[in-house]
Formats: sequence, C-alpha cells, structure tokens
Amino acid sequence: MNKKYLILILILIFNGCGFHLRGAADFDISFVYVKSNSSNKIADEIRRLLTEQGVKVVANPNAAQAIVYLSNETIDRRVLTVSSVSGKQEEFELNYRVVIEVRKPDDTILLAKQNISLLRDYMFDEKAVLAMWSEDEILRKEMFRDVVSQIMRRLQTLKLGKIELTQLEFKGLKPKYVTGELLQLDLIEKNARTTPIDIWLTVNIGENTWFINSKDSKLLHEKPQPWKRNVAMTETTHQVLNFNVQPNVDGEYIFRAIYTAVDAGLNLKNLASTKRSNLVESKTIFTTE
Repeated sequence: MNKKYLILILILIFNGCGFHLRGAADFDISFVYVKSNSSNKIADEIRRLLTEQGVKVVANPNAAQAIVYLSNETIDRRVLTVSSVSGKQEEFELNYRVVIEVRKPDDTILLAKQNISLLRDYMFDEKAVLAMWSEDEILRKEMFRDVVSQIMRRLQTLKLGKIELTQLEFKGLKPKYVTGELLQLDLIEKNARTTPIDIWLTVNIGENTWFINSKDSKLLHEKPQPWKRNVAMTETTHQVLNFNVQPNVDGEYIFRAIYTAVDAGLNLKNLASTKRSNLVESKTIFTTE
C-alpha cells in the first residue's frame, strides 16, 4: 500500500477511536457563547472542546464574557494540473475556509474578524480511483480538525479572567415572628467578586412565588424581574427587609436569592448558564401567637 495512503488511513482510525493529538489547553475565561452562521459542525465541535477544557458554553450571549462568531464555512476542490499527454486531471487542491470573530456582549472587539484558510493537494491515480476518493474524504476530515485547532488556539489567547460563583447567605432571619415584631433580613457575600451582577429575590407564600423589586412601589410581582440591577463589586451587603410584621399575614414564608450576569435575565430552565452565585434560601413563619 502507498505509504501516504497508509498514514492518512491511520489518522482516520485514530480520530474515529476518539484519539486526539492536541496539547494541553489553559483558558483564562469562564463563560463563552458560540454563534454560528453556516458553520454548525465547527461550532458544535468548538462547544464540545471548550466544555472539555472547563469553559462554560452558555445559552444566553448576555451571560458570556466572550461571543464567538463563526461564519462563511466553505470547502472547495479545484484542478491544479492536467496531463499534457492525456488531457486528464492529475492533481487536485482542497481549500477549507471559515471566518471567526470574537466580541464582548457590548460589541467590544476581542479578536478582529479573521479568515482561516487551509490548502491541501493530492494526486489523481487512475489505477487507484477508490483510494483517491478516500484520500479526499480523509483530507477533508483532517482539515476540519486543523481549522478547529486553530480556532481553539485563538480562543486560548483571550485573557478575560476566571469567574467564580459568589457564595451568598441570608443573615438576621429568625425561624418565627409574631405580629408587631421587627424583621430584619440581610443578604451577605462571603467571597469577593470581580464583575457587576443583577440580584434576584423571591418569596414563596403558600404555592405562589413572588419576585421582589426594590425600585417599584408595588413590592411583589408575578413576572420575573430583578430586585437590583447592575450592582457594583463594592456592594457586598444588601439589606433585603426591615419592617414590623403586620397582622393577618400568618403562614410560612420562604425567601430565595441568586445573582445573575447583568441583563442576562432569569431563565429557570437554564439557570446554570446565567447564574453568578449559589441559590440561597431561608424560611420563617409569621404568627399571631
């Protein structure tokens, strides 16, 4: 067997077995959103590899530190040489191209738009037509892996910092309050954070969940909305409640709080992609006795 074909076949076998020839990656970033325009196969592979490297691929671009734009993926084959004797095609060239750009959610450019292009050529052998088409297929797969590898190396240059979840706790809430007693509840950050956040605060009364809004004269809302928006890193203690328990409000009350990325919203079905803290919970009972 032709040595060149043997090498290509071995590459294909290793790849099919999940064997990947790549160096160790170190990504200084926690949250990435991948947006694809005609490059879905590459985008899926980038998402998979980022996840393997501990980077969270989020479903909401506002929750990301960086948005990766992939577009215009094409692979073309053209004739390089034609036999001067037979007039038949002798050599082909494959050209694999894709465009990448990386921005922040506010459109700040992190990596300017770049065209990644790879060229590979191979010979046509009339005596080994099947091997020639097999080589074409193998080269396409190899070029795909090389393009993905180049994209990953570019993403590895992003130095946006790791984001650790802020650890929250409620302080001041007692297990039980009687009518007229003062209730004071604070939300405390147990570790420092490096980015602004939105704070979401809910209270469960019976089977109903209400969202608390500190800026609205109407305190409780059925529709999800943050308690506070764009809270600076220097604000680490938040007074949630400070009032005397009113009559005729007997029952159990469950308070919950969580941080999310600014303007990312609160998607309860995909909370992992937007949250920036643990979900903290505390219960109390209001009674007349």
